[in-house]
Amino acid sequence: MNKTIKLAFTATFTALAIAANTFTIPLTPSNSISFTIAISFIAGIYLGPLSALTVGYLGDLIGAIIHPMGPYNWFMALSCALTGFICALVYKLKLHKLLKLAIAMVIYLIVCSIALNTFGLWLQIIVGVDSSPIGLLQFWGMDKGGIRKSFWVYLAGRLPFMLINWAVNGAVVAILQQSKALDKMFAQINKRTEKKRLEKEQAEEKPEETN
Repeated sequence: MNKTIKLAFTATFTALAIAANTFTIPLTPSNSISFTIAISFIAGIYLGPLSALTVGYLGDLIGAIIHPMGPYNWFMALSCALTGFICALVYKLKLHKLLKLAIAMVIYLIVCSIALNTFGLWLQIIVGVDSSPIGLLQFWGMDKGGIRKSFWVYLAGRLPFMLINWAVNGAVVAILQQSKALDKMFAQINKRTEKKRLEKEQAEEKPEETN
């Protein structure tokens, strides 16, 4: 895939990620189903690590600007950036694609959902400090005795809803993979791009042959 096509698809997936961050399916007041994981994973699979990182981060940042839901959560932003990036790295392994998807989904669950997302929300909602590097410094220097709910108790409350969102997104990516619809689409785009490139090269060679 040439740079122009990749840039265009990066912009397209970023727009989809913004929409997914803006419109979610609520489960509880603080938990919802969002398809940002699936979009970032697809970007990682087909566009590579850097494009996937861009899709995840800009999708979260611009989505937060369009539809703000309190102070910007830097831990969730890092999680969004890493989502597709992790997937892209895992997909470089020479394994069956469903096994690669399973590995990427497990790493995402542990690193992004359980660790970064939950910790960032816990800092913001329970501890009451900014979910940012400054807030993290405040947290380490404060008296922990006044915190009404530990991270692990907060995680236990979120875990069922996180697993629902995780499973739904994983199923979406698996279905798209097995259908091979995206494989066919990107293969067709690459074929057309290569054909145009060859035609352009041939057109540039003809005047030289005439002379």
